[in-house]
Amino acid sequence: MNIRNAAAALAVHIFFALPVAAKLCGDDVDGADVACACGDIVVSDLVLGDGDPVTSEVCDGDGLILRAASLYVITVNLAGQTLRGNGRGHGILVMYGGDRGARVISSPGRATLAGFDSGVVCSGTDLQLLEGIDVRDVATDGVRVRGPGLQVRDVVVNDAGRDGFAFSGREYRSINNRSHFSARHGFMIMGHEGILSGNRATDSGGAGFLVSGADHAIDDCHAVANGKNGLEVVAGGVAIERCTVEWNGANGIEGHGARWRLADNVAQSNGGDGIRARGVGMVDAGGNRGSGNGYLARSDAVQCLIGGEPCSGGDAP
Repeated sequence: MNIRNAAAALAVHIFFALPVAAKLCGDDVDGADVACACGDIVVSDLVLGDGDPVTSEVCDGDGLILRAASLYVITVNLAGQTLRGNGRGHGILVMYGGDRGARVISSPGRATLAGFDSGVVCSGTDLQLLEGIDVRDVATDGVRVRGPGLQVRDVVVNDAGRDGFAFSGREYRSINNRSHFSARHGFMIMGHEGILSGNRATDSGGAGFLVSGADHAIDDCHAVANGKNGLEVVAGGVAIERCTVEWNGANGIEGHGARWRLADNVAQSNGGDGIRARGVGMVDAGGNRGSGNGYLARSDAVQCLIGGEPCSGGDAP
């Protein structure tokens, strides 16, 4: 292929790779307030309102694409609005959020992303905060984000076709998020040094929480009525405290690794074992209990066993 033909082929590729009808939008696009429609590229701070066509259209692809025009932090306030898709694209795709990452929030009221292929996607370091959003009826993941130091707070995912939440990166925080009726896992936790507090996973087809990587801190989690394990961990250096796992189809807290610390966890009425943590350097810090586990014809089910020793907390009341 000669240079002219190669250039023409590249131009065709770029043309089809970019949204043809997309325009730049936001509250300050070269000094103008430009309303956002489906697939538009948000380049400045934005408070979404009824005058933005994206709130009344059904999107054929992406809802909004965030790409800050400069190094400053871009804030997108969905302001209680609803974005709807027809099964394709991302509700919110964060491509570049400024030097400290974008903030995607909703105030006053909760916003909704419904009917897209996925809800919120960020594959780099470009998201600082995601808060106050409901995601429902997506074909794949409700929230799929990666990056250091990001926070996802008070987000609810219902009926995800794959995972409710998928986290990777380092030192991220998942605070008070809820996943209901995900086809695969409620929470897919990867990477390192994640902090997870107050999260809930119910009625997932697979595990409520599937944890890999290293050095995560998991506190005050609830895994209820998931199809497989409530909390499944294959990782090192994990702290698990004040979690309740019950009525899951397989085990309550299950896994292997090294240097775990478990405290004040309760497993009851799970189909298989209650709490079973295997590996070296396991620390039972007290208060871990299990009872009524093994109801699926498992008379020999383990109620609570950490590092090969019965839990100090005994059976749960």
